[in-house]
Amino acid sequence: MENQIIEELTAATSKSYETMKSLGDINSSAFRKLTDLQFDFVSMNVESGIEQAKSLSNKKEPKEIITSGAEFVSDYNEKMIGFTSQTVEILTQSRDEVSSLFEKAIASMAAPIKKSAKAKTKATKASTTKPAAKKPVKKAA
Repeated sequence: MENQIIEELTAATSKSYETMKSLGDINSSAFRKLTDLQFDFVSMNVESGIEQAKSLSNKKEPKEIITSGAEFVSDYNEKMIGFTSQTVEILTQSRDEVSSLFEKAIASMAAPIKKSAKAKTKATKASTTKPAAKKPVKKAA
């Protein structure tokens, strides 16, 4: 009995460790992807600022400056939407991976519990099933 308990605890600990290791891998992957995206974002901001400064330095008329600014804002917004979409995609993928991981972990932990519960239920039914006792007969007075 003690060996069985030790084996079950060892198996549960091993499964928990594997689950946490997988969770760490998912988080590390998401962090790397988000960090790369952040570097790209910073680079894009610097490049856009330089391009905008060069563009504005060639403009003499206020109308040209306003037109150039509007084009800059439009391009910048498109790039920002792209970065936002990529960020949402990375986070959604990570969420899905974590959900899947925990569903598998819960299913693997629930299987032995269900098996154990069924065995206990059968044992309880077997021990509580008794032959029907005879009812005492009332005597007439």
